[in-house]
Amino acid sequence: MALSYVQQELWANTMQALFETLTVAGRVVNRNVVQDSRADKWHIVAASEVSVSDVNDAADITYAALTDTDVELTPNFDKAFSLLDLDTNGVQTAIDYMQTYLKRGAYKLVDALDESILGEYANAGSDFYLTGTTDIQFTVTTCAEIPVFFGKLAKAVKDLDWPESAPKYIIAPSGFKEAILTYTGGRESALGDSDLVNGRSDMFKYGGFNIGISNNCTTVSTTTHGLCGLVGDGIALGTQISPNSIESMRAESRFGTLYRGRMKAGHKVHRSASVVDINFNSTVVGA
Repeated sequence: MALSYVQQELWANTMQALFETLTVAGRVVNRNVVQDSRADKWHIVAASEVSVSDVNDAADITYAALTDTDVELTPNFDKAFSLLDLDTNGVQTAIDYMQTYLKRGAYKLVDALDESILGEYANAGSDFYLTGTTDIQFTVTTCAEIPVFFGKLAKAVKDLDWPESAPKYIIAPSGFKEAILTYTGGRESALGDSDLVNGRSDMFKYGGFNIGISNNCTTVSTTTHGLCGLVGDGIALGTQISPNSIESMRAESRFGTLYRGRMKAGHKVHRSASVVDINFNSTVVGA
């Protein structure tokens, strides 16, 4: 039998299902896209910038026409999983094991989309380093630079004219959280501790930013690329086929049932000024 260890008292129903939550990157994207009638493209429609000017009571008011921008988005993510459940599996156990595999398959599709979205760092409007063009690295002895990091990043996004009150989101590799924990560990203030303890394991708030931790950040050579963006702006995302749309059918050449799932989506940076590429050294926290 294919499933050699299916025993009701030992079977782990969840496998890694405890981690099947929304993608980290999904919290920063803009899902307000309009699908084209041709069905193979989306349109990202956005209001153009509004300008202000001094008032001159001695002159007529000049009115600007309303304008908008339209950026096409083509589905560029298309992945699937497929499984064969032999009949012998079902007759030798009463456990609903397929739900575990199908949930895991759907999660793996979403996880792959998360990785694909984080690859949009390459289309960010600006790069962020602490000093010059040196990748950011927080070691045990240099974690004291954490406040400098947030201070300089806050200034960088202010220079980009991001709204002060708009929620800002950092997506960083896992070592970034350890760096913050190292810095806050010896501080008397409980502010950082409460934020970290009460927050979810993959999301917390610190230094005025919402922070998501992901192991899907793209690493090129010795640089791991994180992202900073405005929530709901900068990166557009559209979905055509949901990962939960599971199909099943009888196998033609085997005694069993076939299961398959597919996800088709598209993402694109449509407002580059709202996306910042944060350049971390691939070893974020060292000895």
